[in-house]
Amino acid sequence: MNSLAQAHHPKQAAQLPDWISTVMCIIFALLWGISMLPHTLFWRNTCYVAGACLGLYVIIKNMPLLRQKVAAPLWIILGLFAWVLFHYFFIGKNSAIGLEELLSIWKRAALGCIFAIGLGIAISSTARKLSWTIIAVGLLTPALIYFVKYFFTFIAPALGYLAPHFLTLYYSGESSSFYIAKIAYVFFCLPTLAVALGMLAANIKSGGDTKKNCICAFVIIAVLGVFYLENIKNGFMFTLFLLPLFFASLLSSGPRKISRLQWLFIGIVVGSVGIFFNQNMQNNDSWRTLIADAKVASKIDQNDVWKYGRPELYPQNEFGKVVSVTNYERISWGVEAVRLIKENPLGYGAVLASFRHLTKEKWPDSSLTQSHSGWLDLTLGIGIPGVVLLIAATLLAIRNAKRLPLPWSVFGVWVLVSILILFTTTEVSQKVYVDTFVWLVAFVAALALPKSIQPKYVN
Repeated sequence: MNSLAQAHHPKQAAQLPDWISTVMCIIFALLWGISMLPHTLFWRNTCYVAGACLGLYVIIKNMPLLRQKVAAPLWIILGLFAWVLFHYFFIGKNSAIGLEELLSIWKRAALGCIFAIGLGIAISSTARKLSWTIIAVGLLTPALIYFVKYFFTFIAPALGYLAPHFLTLYYSGESSSFYIAKIAYVFFCLPTLAVALGMLAANIKSGGDTKKNCICAFVIIAVLGVFYLENIKNGFMFTLFLLPLFFASLLSSGPRKISRLQWLFIGIVVGSVGIFFNQNMQNNDSWRTLIADAKVASKIDQNDVWKYGRPELYPQNEFGKVVSVTNYERISWGVEAVRLIKENPLGYGAVLASFRHLTKEKWPDSSLTQSHSGWLDLTLGIGIPGVVLLIAATLLAIRNAKRLPLPWSVFGVWVLVSILILFTTTEVSQKVYVDTFVWLVAFVAALALPKSIQPKYVN
């Protein structure tokens, strides 16, 4: 085989003991399950270190795999780390914050990438059904944890049992170190819903059995339940974006006959989205005034109260009603963030707080923190070049994932697409989320490195 052919066809991975892929999948499941939980830093760091050690072993045994064109996303991720270091030493405007994030966000991202590359190679080289089972359980764990907490918060007390704090749900405004923000549920549950949609489409196209369709429908409804009970508008908005992709996936191989039972599952999923979303709209007037509020919020030079967080002074929309706080603030902050990016295209240097620092420089008495868009905040932090590198690596990883066998093709494409979407209007430019995103890209990219053994469990 000539060199050109070798560049386009993945090479065979070195043989690895089955226990390595199993342990690494368990580490993934643990990380995905506990990363959103407070007071788990020790366990997360332990998982990262253990995973990185195993990942390094797998990488060393498979170095030739990294010298392929298909490994391009991983080299781009390496370029992202190089850019972050360059930014810290030569561009960043706050060395103290930059160093803190290097030793937290980017350290965990680096350890996570070493682990994720090894995990991807180990899974693709063994193609064991157990690997997917563990990963799938890990994806569902955050939603399951939520319902366990819900039970102990609202049902167990009626049965005479007072749950400990770590099993209790806390909400915004309540003082507790066990509070979990809504963005955590969006970040760790939306990819689960997305994968379930992708798997349902794949099962229907391939004539998969009813049991798997039931599992997919259950997972989708469970995540929608989390979004409804937590009143997460972003979750429903992103789900509405994913539905057309679901139907596009169904039709991707051309028109085909769909059985009545398969139509039933499609109807259950679409109906569930419609019912939950309608209930969320009934509970949130901000849905109905979104466009009217946006017209007011986009004119940030006419009224600057958005800088100070004083809702009692917020203007009225065209209906003569005071704008929704959520709509007005998020849109106003987003417009200002775009302006700041134009003024600071190379970034300020802080993944989390660049928006706050840059607005403080302009208006010292302002009370702004984040723009509430992950992409805008991240761009303000690491600059346009850094974000371009991350997006390029993600898109290439998605392209390569399409060529993988099921279920990994669905996992790679739908997980990364869902995260690309949720970064638009969710304030996830901070610890846990950015580092997890980076190593997820590395994981999906690494799945395409070896010449995969065709699994027997495609359907």
